[in-house]
Amino acid sequence: MLEGRPNVLWIMADELRADALSCYGNVHPEVRTPNIDALAASGVLFERAYASSPVCVPARHAMLSGMSPLASGVVNNEGYLPAGFEPPEMFPETFAAAGWTTANYGKEHLPGGRSPWQIDDHTGSGMPELLAVAGEHGVPIRRSPGIGHVYDAVLPAGIATGSEAITDATVAALTAADGPFLLRASFVQPHKPMVVPEPWASRYDDVHFDVPREPGDAQNEFEREWGRLTRGAELSDEELQLSFRRYHGCVAWLDDQVGRILEALDRAGLRQSTIVVLGTDHGASLGEHGILAKHTFAPESHRVPLIVSWPGVLRAGERRGDLAVSEDLAATLLGLAGLPRPAGMTGRDLFADPAPEVVLSAIGYGEPSSRAFPNRDEGAWGDGRGWPQRVCARTVRYRFDATTRRGGEQVAADDAAPFFADTLRDPAERVNRVDDPDYADVVRTLAEQVETAAAGIPVAVVDAADFARTRGRTGAV
Repeated sequence: MLEGRPNVLWIMADELRADALSCYGNVHPEVRTPNIDALAASGVLFERAYASSPVCVPARHAMLSGMSPLASGVVNNEGYLPAGFEPPEMFPETFAAAGWTTANYGKEHLPGGRSPWQIDDHTGSGMPELLAVAGEHGVPIRRSPGIGHVYDAVLPAGIATGSEAITDATVAALTAADGPFLLRASFVQPHKPMVVPEPWASRYDDVHFDVPREPGDAQNEFEREWGRLTRGAELSDEELQLSFRRYHGCVAWLDDQVGRILEALDRAGLRQSTIVVLGTDHGASLGEHGILAKHTFAPESHRVPLIVSWPGVLRAGERRGDLAVSEDLAATLLGLAGLPRPAGMTGRDLFADPAPEVVLSAIGYGEPSSRAFPNRDEGAWGDGRGWPQRVCARTVRYRFDATTRRGGEQVAADDAAPFFADTLRDPAERVNRVDDPDYADVVRTLAEQVETAAAGIPVAVVDAADFARTRGRTGAV
């Protein structure tokens, strides 16, 4: 290391729900993630961490740049940058300039094909390759209606997914480490397609997941439209159970990969000198309340796990209840390593800066050509209009989100489809109390913050057809 400065090992999953982990209180005692739980016990677990955007590209851009989507204008998977936008220095570049060796193994998915890593190996991160493995072995593949998510494809025991290459490369890098490093293992799991090998795939086949099917009071116009597109309500009871069982089986597979990596770190004698981070870009709905995939600010999509461990420096077993968002990761790691923050970072150092009263998240461009699924140029609003932009404000207790832009224009208040939850009374965030007079002052304050934040988002020139032709530049699938 450089004068005692730490190494950094960042283990990243895709679409990992916080409530899928036993250390985050999974309600099913049969569901266990022992390796991730052990990491949490050795470090700090953030109970109220949220995605800066509940979709891949903007969340990943926020983590690496330390810049909120509301500041960068990267707010959906198109990954367009506003005209004249100067790409920020990403924190791996800051580490590299200070003498660290930086490497990413696995998924990237950034706008414009950017990569801030000295070594960037995507082997094992392809979703089509997962399906190809299933096809090679004649594995039956079950897809959801509508968006066609693969929620059930079981590989026979002894057949690798291909993503093990990420674990192998990370283990090899730790074994050969010489000098300070910033190393990321970036898994595509448990993102769909849900291709899971035995014995993990069927691990929870005897568990009955208590999944609410009815939308309830939470669905405003925005969530109803998302449910219409994803068609989660059409899953049968059996299909809904399989969606949850395979997802949690995939998380169990991921937990074992985490165990292999942490064992390699221990064998190399690097645990005490290494900051270990475990996190994700966002979560995902698995069919509850008639919704699939991410894209909403429901806790299934919006809440994320975040664990930071550095034995002897950070308090072991601490559980933090203050607010954290994706862009905080960059400032936090730079602060722990004693490095300066590049200009433009909006995230905070979780161990040095005061906690905010409100955090903001955003999704969508709200242009006439915007689509819910820009990778495929699909998913217009029900009346044919472009897919809207939506912004969320959270406090420790409250959640408020509203549609802010559609058809290239800011929306009027009566077209905003607002949602407001009191998470103290309603931890699942299923009751919309936006018209409850007892909350009028809180709703008004948060609505004003959302409106102000939305007005400041840089506007990118987005052409959905152009994105569909060039989607490979973001690694989108």
